[in-house]
Amino acid sequence: MLGPCRTPVVVGELDELLQRIKMKLQVRRGAFLPMPDYGSRLYLLSQTKTSNRETAARQYVSEALADEANLELSSLELKETADGNAVLYLIFKYKDKYTVSIETVI
Repeated sequence: MLGPCRTPVVVGELDELLQRIKMKLQVRRGAFLPMPDYGSRLYLLSQTKTSNRETAARQYVSEALADEANLELSSLELKETADGNAVLYLIFKYKDKYTVSIETVI
């Protein structure tokens, strides 16, 4: 995150966590050559049978965030949009005391 003069901005622990989660879910797994296990396979959901998409999404999210200590997926909801995209609503428990919500278009 950059400030007004394009200098780095110091963010809090939860904001940093949100940034990491969003980045890992948006980047295609294998696209970042120095770290082939970085990212998610959520882009494959469109090729998955509709009845299996939510289960696959849960698996892909878990894979992408496996290295995030103290982070537990509490809720996952996948909704199809009229334009053919999908929106993933996620709720995480962090360090057993914080609740973090994320909405991402896939």
